[in-house]
Amino acid sequence: MADKEMVRGLLQGAFDTHVHSGPDVLPRRFTDIDLAGIAQERGFGGFVLKSHHAPTADRANLIRSMFPGVNVYGAIALNNPVGGLNPVAIDVAGRLGAKVVWLPTMDSANEQANVAGQLDESKLPYWMSIARELREQGIAGRWLTVTDGNGNVLPEMQQCLDVMAKYDMVMATGHIAPPELEPVIKAAKQAGVQRIIVTHPEFPTTHLDIDAQKNLQKYDVYFERCFTTPFTAKCSWEETLGNIREVGPSSTIIATDLGQTINPALTEGFEIFIDKMIEFGLSDQEIKQITQHNAASLLGAE
Repeated sequence: MADKEMVRGLLQGAFDTHVHSGPDVLPRRFTDIDLAGIAQERGFGGFVLKSHHAPTADRANLIRSMFPGVNVYGAIALNNPVGGLNPVAIDVAGRLGAKVVWLPTMDSANEQANVAGQLDESKLPYWMSIARELREQGIAGRWLTVTDGNGNVLPEMQQCLDVMAKYDMVMATGHIAPPELEPVIKAAKQAGVQRIIVTHPEFPTTHLDIDAQKNLQKYDVYFERCFTTPFTAKCSWEETLGNIREVGPSSTIIATDLGQTINPALTEGFEIFIDKMIEFGLSDQEIKQITQHNAASLLGAE
């Protein structure tokens, strides 16, 4: 294990681009206020509030007013609670200052197809209990895709991309199917979306091998490696760290994806990830690029 002071030093200025805090419709380990206090105390660069169910821009605005100098960013995930591929919801979020738009996550057809047959509750996503309740009530909505199956972006998805470009928002790919990635990324670039995150490419339902990741580099995307993916054994640390090396630190950001009550605290997750990168042989400069500079550029914080 690396020296604790070294790890803590590298944590200063870090951004978490994907964190699940409360209030939320699911129990969370910490609140937005807790996060802001930690960021202030530990010198974090900032964080993006992620919810599968509700927009978070209003929460982010409130936290910024309570903690001046702390960079807190709101977001929206295009799931059924906000109307799915809904350009109006994105426009309202943009007016409120939301920075990140996730394509469908829990309600993506890809995600649902991959978890629908699982009977082992311990292996189901954290949000599946609500999805099952809604399905039992007959109000779950439809499972969402962003392309028509022939590689063409759906008209409603195109409208969403146009609104993202209007407000200079970051598009994150969420849990869409891997074959949908290149068509929607290409369409996003053509629509004027300047900044794109490929969401946790080591995660089982969104998994991309290294050749697929390298193919997407031509679009100047960032690959978001999430702490919880290897920590919960959804992939190995070797795969995650090896992909960072293969794709390169300049194309990588890291996030915790934390907030679940059974998982570690935010700082612990970040420190473990940084320690793993040191152990793997990444230099201080490379780690700072991954944890600080890339995310700051992505979020417009530089």
